[in-house]
Amino acid sequence: MTSLLFIAVFAVAVIFSMLGLGGGILYIPLLLKAGLSMHAAVPTGLAIMLVMSFTAAIIYHTNSLIDWKLFLVMEPASVIGALIGSYFAGLFPDKVLYIFFAASMITAAAMGKLPQKNILPSAPKSVFPGIFHLKNKDDRYSINIWIAAPVSMLAGFVSSITGLGGGFLKVPLMTIVFGVPIKIAAATSSAMIVVTSASGFLGHAAVGHVDFKLVGLLSIAVFLGALVGTRILVKADKKFLTTALIILQLTIAVWMIYKAVV
Repeated sequence: MTSLLFIAVFAVAVIFSMLGLGGGILYIPLLLKAGLSMHAAVPTGLAIMLVMSFTAAIIYHTNSLIDWKLFLVMEPASVIGALIGSYFAGLFPDKVLYIFFAASMITAAAMGKLPQKNILPSAPKSVFPGIFHLKNKDDRYSINIWIAAPVSMLAGFVSSITGLGGGFLKVPLMTIVFGVPIKIAAATSSAMIVVTSASGFLGHAAVGHVDFKLVGLLSIAVFLGALVGTRILVKADKKFLTTALIILQLTIAVWMIYKAVV
């Protein structure tokens, strides 16, 4: 079982490192299938997402794809949400967490079908405070902190109680609402997941139990998977990957709802 879990986690890391997502939508179901409880699977998933996203972020940074100003605008709220979520996660029964997970998957699938374009009208700095006008190479986009902060906090909270990375909310937010190019959004999301996952994991480690031996083994798998996935980012067929991801998200949502009601 451990060998199969290693291979499965490696494959997930390859795919999700290309999308700027943590991979929690598959890591958590895989860990549950391996026999872990939801409360044990979540911190394990957060730990291996931390390793995967850290590896991906280093590679993306060397290729100048991460917008660190965008990171600083959005990530502090995610950290607050993750710390709150990890503190209160123990209050939720497993079945409630399954419903949270399923709802997150359905939301992510719905957002994945929205057009990848800026739907937020730009506003002059002097007229509307809270708008950050950013530039990465030849790309320009504006970030509305009044939208970014609450959504990022929600992403951090959901990440911490479900083991998801938060990218399922923040990547669509960046691309659909703020008009951030997909490659920059995916790369910046990887850097954000490092901090969000670390915050959630440390919170869980302080109040719960972590199987550090299992975490160490699976961390090797995600490290190798992230090395492979980030190097084929440019060549990946994004339309195919997005469609496949949506189908996968809905399938997992149905499975989680089934686990919650039986």
